Amino acid sequence: MGNPLNPYVWALYLDSPEGALAVSYFEGLPDYRARMQHEWLRYGVFDWMKAHEVDTAQPWAEERLSEEASQTVQAVEVFARRYPAQTPEQVELLLTDLVTSEQVQLSDDVEDTLTVSWAMEDVQLVSLGLYLAHPDVFVPYGFKEMDGVGLHQELLQIAGAFEIALPVVAAKKDELGRWLYLGHFSAALQEFRKRHSLSMSELLAFLYDFARTYVQSEPRDDLPAPRHAWLLVGGAKANGDYEVLEAMEPEDTTHWQGSLDMQRGDVCVMYVTSPVKVVHSLFRVMEDAYVDPFFHYKHAVQIGEQQRVPPLPLEALKADPVFGVSSHIRRNLQGTSGQLISRAEYDAVLVLLAARGLDLTQVPRLPEQAEVDLADLSNERDVELQRVEPLLDRLGIPRDAWVRQLPVRMGVGDRVYPDYAIGVTGTHPELRVHALVEVKYRASGERAWRKAFYQAKSYAMRLGAQAFLLAAADGLRLYQRKADDFQYEAGKAFGWDGLDDQALLLLRRVMSAPR
Repeated sequence: MGNPLNPYVWALYLDSPEGALAVSYFEGLPDYRARMQHEWLRYGVFDWMKAHEVDTAQPWAEERLSEEASQTVQAVEVFARRYPAQTPEQVELLLTDLVTSEQVQLSDDVEDTLTVSWAMEDVQLVSLGLYLAHPDVFVPYGFKEMDGVGLHQELLQIAGAFEIALPVVAAKKDELGRWLYLGHFSAALQEFRKRHSLSMSELLAFLYDFARTYVQSEPRDDLPAPRHAWLLVGGAKANGDYEVLEAMEPEDTTHWQGSLDMQRGDVCVMYVTSPVKVVHSLFRVMEDAYVDPFFHYKHAVQIGEQQRVPPLPLEALKADPVFGVSSHIRRNLQGTSGQLISRAEYDAVLVLLAARGLDLTQVPRLPEQAEVDLADLSNERDVELQRVEPLLDRLGIPRDAWVRQLPVRMGVGDRVYPDYAIGVTGTHPELRVHALVEVKYRASGERAWRKAFYQAKSYAMRLGAQAFLLAAADGLRLYQRKADDFQYEAGKAFGWDGLDDQALLLLRRVMSAPR
């Protein structure tokens, strides 16, 4: 849970030279044509402040916005002024007609009209035009880099730090739904502005300077040990990926098409298809993967700590007895970016790289799972300490995300204690959880599993849980809520020794509280 905007700290910021400069920059947005930097607000305000600091050596270049960009902003503003935007329904109609009516002409070519794809590609310009038409409704979207890669993850960090309830991003195939995210994003920021009595210029200074600086300055722990290995692919159709990778320094980060299951600390094998077909480098996942509404691909992930490796050609991967029979090779590494690599496949890649001179002492390795002998488990607490809590760690569920022995009132004078509650919110009588884990010492037959199921189900229904996991020395059973109920026959069974990467990803997806 984040913290609301501290009034005292915010007042100090506004009274500071930095705050005054940031606010003055955004007060100049209506004159957008005069400054090229207005297309990229997040970068423009930074350059403006640096250039106007006392004793600065950085000059300020008064460059005008390009004619093409200016025409886009103006066309959107003129169109948007025709529409009311006082209600969510009116906002949705405006945003829909903007990209489907073929009436927003972007150049002298009558067929050059705004489409949903172009609006998402140039969201920084389109949102500026909408803001100029309805400044009390829309917020200019500046979380896009100049090279087209999104910075939506930074927005997510800001929202988490300051209790801003961002909307859910629509599915990739729902392109219009993704575009409508802009209206919901704006509504969330406008609600925050009103809650803290900010002017629009102050809101933008908060969003693109104060809050950005805050989340960037927050101390971060070292990357955790990788839980999984992933394959990333670049260089399709000579799209410039190879040149980007070649130019990167170890401290640089970038964003890539990935899987939503990728977690901070995971390791990635980067394979390029052009101009050469080789494993190019290893990367670490710097932040959990996320969905960017205006990113071309379904999921995005921030990667960094690049480690260059000896070029490992496709032929060597195909000839390897482990990697060569993988599904990645059967697909000729096409469409495999963001795919999971098994421990055996990752180790096979490392063996091939070591044979070409890579020093493996500096390479991230997947941790070995400690072996637990059934004879070492003598009671329920042993199962918790040696089985359940290590499993929660492997799933990437932090210790502050679960509560052991959560007190729950089931009736007058009746109190129960679920063993592990994940994603706890609210208080009695509105206490809710995302998932539960109920632990038993042994469950050696269906009768024992069924008894544990009904006990855990009663807790789950009372607490609104979306899933629960039964854990015993004998194995695991996973249950998910379907049609507002849990069915014993729908449970999925796992053995402790059979928890492969796919099983772990399923458990993480179901049991982790939404971010």
